[in-house]
Order: sequence, then structure tokens, then C-alpha cells
Amino acid sequence: MKCTKCGAAISTGDEREHNGEPLCEDCYIDVLSPARFCDPWADYAAKSHMDNNPETVLNANQALIVKVIEEKGEVDPLTLMDILRDEISPEDGERECAALNRMGKIAIENQDGAVCIRLK
Repeated sequence: MKCTKCGAAISTGDEREHNGEPLCEDCYIDVLSPARFCDPWADYAAKSHMDNNPETVLNANQALIVKVIEEKGEVDPLTLMDILRDEISPEDGERECAALNRMGKIAIENQDGAVCIRLK
């Protein structure tokens, strides 16, 4: 059996069903837990953690995202994911950008109708 979202092979019994379609565990989690950019409680918790623990180290994916943004100055989400396509899936990239935004490391803004990501 194959995952209808990513095409990965799924062992019998390991499939997850969503809207009548078989999904692998990773795709199932992505469908049920998408990145949310508007979550005041998560924003408060992340900012509070960063203020109280300034030595917090970014994970590998977050560090890659920050490095690309440092090199480019600012970047749109599609370009960022294109640059990182061999390193990070779009779903993971979206989730990591939401976390970096909450931590106050990046800003995600609308500039003249286009989304732009830059360092804070």
C-alpha cells in the first residue's frame, strides 16, 4: 500500500486513514497538526522561554533557515523552501518558520501583497 500524500510504501497495518485515504504516519501527523502562525499562547510561551533561556540553541532545520535568511537578507517562503528542498520538507519548513517567528528570531510580513521572511 502507498501513502496517497507522499507516495511512500506503507506496511499493512501501519497505514492511517484520513478522509478515506491511506496515509503514512508522518503525513497523518502533518494533516492533523498543521503549523499555526496565529497562536497567542504559543507565542507567549516561546518568547518567555527565550527570554528566560537565552542560551537556547536552534535545532538543525531552524539553523539552516536562519542561515539562508542571513545570506539573502529577506526571502519569500517559496524561494526559501526551494533553496532548502533537499534538506527540509515544505511541511517541516513551515513548522520551523512558525517556531522561529514565535521565538522572535524571524519576522514574517506582508510587503506590498507578498509574504516576506526576514531576521528580527
